[in-house]
Amino acid sequence: MSLHRFFGGLALPALKPAPAAVRRLPVPAQLRVPLLQHAGAEAEACVVVGDRVRRFQRIGRRAADALGADVHAPAAGVVVAIERGPVAMPGTPDATHVVIAVDAGIAGAGSSGASDSSDDARMPTLDSNATPLDALRERLAEAGLVGLGGAGFPTAEKLSLAHRLLILNGAECEPVVACDEALLRERADEVVAGGRMLARLCGATRLVLAMEQRMASALPAVQAAIATYVDGDIEGLRVELALLPDRYPAGGERQLIQTLTGEEVPDGGLPRDLGVLVQNVATAAAAWRAVLHGEPQVSRLVTVGGDGVSHAATFEVLLGTPASHVAEAVGGWRDDATVLRAGGPMMGVALPHDDVAVIKTTIALTAWCERVSPDAGADASAPRSPMPCIRCGDCANACPSRLQPQLLHGRLKASDGGDLSGALALGLGACIECGACDAVCPSAIPLTTGFVAARQMARLGQHQRVQAEAAKERFERRIERLQREAEEAADHQAQRVKRVSGAAAAALAKARAKRAGDAPAPGPADAPSDGGPS
Repeated sequence: MSLHRFFGGLALPALKPAPAAVRRLPVPAQLRVPLLQHAGAEAEACVVVGDRVRRFQRIGRRAADALGADVHAPAAGVVVAIERGPVAMPGTPDATHVVIAVDAGIAGAGSSGASDSSDDARMPTLDSNATPLDALRERLAEAGLVGLGGAGFPTAEKLSLAHRLLILNGAECEPVVACDEALLRERADEVVAGGRMLARLCGATRLVLAMEQRMASALPAVQAAIATYVDGDIEGLRVELALLPDRYPAGGERQLIQTLTGEEVPDGGLPRDLGVLVQNVATAAAAWRAVLHGEPQVSRLVTVGGDGVSHAATFEVLLGTPASHVAEAVGGWRDDATVLRAGGPMMGVALPHDDVAVIKTTIALTAWCERVSPDAGADASAPRSPMPCIRCGDCANACPSRLQPQLLHGRLKASDGGDLSGALALGLGACIECGACDAVCPSAIPLTTGFVAARQMARLGQHQRVQAEAAKERFERRIERLQREAEEAADHQAQRVKRVSGAAAAALAKARAKRAGDAPAPGPADAPSDGGPS
């Protein structure tokens, strides 16, 4: 198929681990399972300390009438704590964790997390072709399925609208990350089968699996899986393969859509405005397992890499596994490693410590040594300090969103405390936080960090405005209700007074009438005297 070029972007080194079989990470003695692993509201715990849980058992229920996802136990054990802690998501928010002491017979085994599959809480299997669409969507919701390559948006929610094109995103354009290539190499049939099911759910007539040209180790398996459905597909679904150029960020949702279709998602719009749905290849495979095997989402493939480890590798890891336990599988972090990220070097989230757990959206754990300035002199460990912007324009040329990062930076660094509204007017909301501007900035300005903070401030401000408007609306509704109730009470009192007055008047009239009826008629003795003798 013909491809189109998106604006900006960078050619980055791969730094991928050598193709090798995915290893199952040994199950840790304790799992720390966050109830926030997705976009939306934190799930509500449905277990208490002391409960024994089975593998696949639901331990967190999505909040009613709110965007969210269920959370399940990755292994059997006992709930020993329910506590708050940081989560490997943008902004590293705090969330409730269900801490599970894994059963002794399971800890240390492979990441399947099961000692006896007959004792787990998997769901009944479904026929992906015969089951009604609403029942399939409900199954994906019950399985806690979310997008496994990005923000973790609940999958069933995205499938509720019709789309003409479904794109399975297998593009790992960021350095180090190799979990999708490993998945396609070993489970391409599940990815394609899951993609066909998702296409049925959203009504798509065209399915495109996109992967990078350099993912050569997975290409034969993908081609074989797609060939199964290319000829004589009874559903009339076109299944295609697209090999993307190795250019960052080709895996970005908007850039991917433009590359494959030539269409741009409008500013302020969403892919659905074009009739396009993008799902990660791991999401498709997980959806297939949720339907065919009744398995909720309790594990994922995670790449471990970066210059802070001795070698890189990809593992299947149970959700809730601490990063420190994952590091043990590659010999631990290097002594001079200073930064740990959930994700790659460009868009990964810096973690406060390595007890933070792997979650549904953790594509990689990467450790990095502090970069040093070549002119640091005697203090060779000193990091390179940012210099003033020289307005070279390199950041604008690299920005895939066609922004002017140097102008945004100038607005946010204004001497009067920053001009957030001015930055928003220049398109700050369209920033995808890819870090391309950081990579090319000769002055080493942490542009993306400033943009992320400003976007979070803008979202907080918007959230506070929404809350204030909601509070105002509630107050106005209360005043209206109180006024209405007062008017109704006054009317009721008036009616009561009227009824009482009427009843009293009637009773008084009756009493008067009765007195008048009981009075004796005037007789002779009552006649007036005329002055004569008696």
